Amino acid sequence: MRVVLSAFAVLLWVTGAQAQIYHGNDTGGIISWSCENEAMAPQLAAEYCARWDKYPRITSVHRQYGDFITFSCLWSPHIARYALPAVRTRSSCGYERARPVSVTK
Repeated sequence: MRVVLSAFAVLLWVTGAQAQIYHGNDTGGIISWSCENEAMAPQLAAEYCARWDKYPRITSVHRQYGDFITFSCLWSPHIARYALPAVRTRSSCGYERARPVSVTK
């Protein structure tokens, strides 16, 4: 019984992993980069900035594991439109399909 409960606890811990704000305050924050996190970044930033009744703007995306997606929380979406341009993010993760292997004899 104890083994089953510990296995269930580990399973819950592993499946609980999700994208989250790594560091942040009322002026913005960073999200660790992964393809899945990049697809969810606009929504995560919007939810985070809504705490202070602000609008999110993604400011940089470094597409390497270990790097970050940064965003700013602005009072108005029209502030610093050209000084702090928004960066587009991917809306989904596209993985390259494996080519079928053909064996010739």
